Amino acid sequence: MRRFAFAPNVLALSALLMAAGCGSHASTNILPASGDLSPGRVPAAPMAKTAILPASAMLDAHPKADVALQNAGYTQIPGSASFLAASTDGSLWALSDGPAGPDKNIWHYANGSWSNISGLASRIAISRDGSTVWAINSGGGIWEYSGGSWSSPGGGASDITTDYDGSIFVITNGGAGPDRSIWHYDGVWSPSQGAGVRIIGSFDPGNYGWLNSNGTPGGMYVLNSAGAIYHEYAGTPGFVQLPGLASDLTPTVEGNYYVLGYPAGGSSSQIYSFDLDSSSSAYANVPGSGKQISTNTKNLYVLSSSGGIYASAISAAQPYAFGGASTTTTFTNGQTPAQTVLGAYQNISATLQFATVTQDSGTLTISDAIGNGDITPSLAADNATTGYTPIVYFSVYNPGPADIQTGTTAPAVSITKSTGFGSATTCNLDVYGDQGSGPVWFTIPGASATISGNTVSVPQTALPPGNNVDFQPGQQVVAISCH
Repeated sequence: MRRFAFAPNVLALSALLMAAGCGSHASTNILPASGDLSPGRVPAAPMAKTAILPASAMLDAHPKADVALQNAGYTQIPGSASFLAASTDGSLWALSDGPAGPDKNIWHYANGSWSNISGLASRIAISRDGSTVWAINSGGGIWEYSGGSWSSPGGGASDITTDYDGSIFVITNGGAGPDRSIWHYDGVWSPSQGAGVRIIGSFDPGNYGWLNSNGTPGGMYVLNSAGAIYHEYAGTPGFVQLPGLASDLTPTVEGNYYVLGYPAGGSSSQIYSFDLDSSSSAYANVPGSGKQISTNTKNLYVLSSSGGIYASAISAAQPYAFGGASTTTTFTNGQTPAQTVLGAYQNISATLQFATVTQDSGTLTISDAIGNGDITPSLAADNATTGYTPIVYFSVYNPGPADIQTGTTAPAVSITKSTGFGSATTCNLDVYGDQGSGPVWFTIPGASATISGNTVSVPQTALPPGNNVDFQPGQQVVAISCH
């Protein structure tokens, strides 16, 4: 079960959210196929050229406070909005509640400050790396903002989302409706199976077998006009209908998604969460309600009925259980953390020494395991160094919400094995992480050492240019593999 910032109260499937119309978990083609005109053949409604507004234009908005959200532990962000789009880089994009009309000013909230970009939109979506804003306006124009300028691949859209691979999906604004066809754009427009009123991309790197055992990271969620929830894995045609009904949905990268109850309760609906680990999961009641929700790796953002913007930290998941020793180390910005010492476990003891903390503060729980069979569920095979045998795996778990960075050097690791290392003579430091296409094993160049007696000590090692040691909320895994 994934763990969140709030203690969930599990609801029975007969709750309002689970109203009649809940579908099965089996793969289904219940959504109609696309058949509308390609968006690439529809001229884009022009993107407005607006003057850059000062931050005060956002800060001067004072929506009515939502006491219920405040009492539930949410923090209010200054300003007022009509739509939110959280970015996995930790920032937040928003459409303000002005000017009058369906198209609104576009704002970016990062490091506690608002900034405005030129243009007006009715819906926005952010790429997985946070570098690109996709927008549609009330005329259906589809626009990409990157490098400080706008460009368009076409028009005729009513909703938009970004995919794991950087491509986009849109729902057209043509056809009889209310559920309209879905199109995909990756440089070329192509029709996708399905139709709906709301589409949401997933950046979750996980694969949940009961949904589709052959899926790859990414994919999308679709809500139709009746509130039914569908999911399709990237590159694997065919939707699975998920339990329940929703008026809005936002997935996390930690194996769950949040929804707002259906039908929308006037201007505000109750928030629920669903754990994707099991098809038998029940929806959990999350404190608070709103009219729209969005998530990134750190926060659940809620748009209140009055347009207020609220955030609550998501407690990151720890998907792998390690069978060895465990300890918690404090990381303080600007200081070098104390050496982490893991007690003897199956004839092995280990220490880790991290470099000086360069960003944020918090605690990391560090655990070890001897061999992949000591980890639940098993990790992907360590193919970083073919022919090597992993001796010790380390789990580094950051409960969040801060990203903790320790510069550009990998930590020093020392392992003592009282029974010796057999015929092995050299050990390398391998890391299990996302290199842009999902988690894989890779070796840190130069992070190796020769075994001396019953001990091997891999020193702190500079990472390749452009990399740093960044413990985002959640769990990361490293291994010392020897041959």
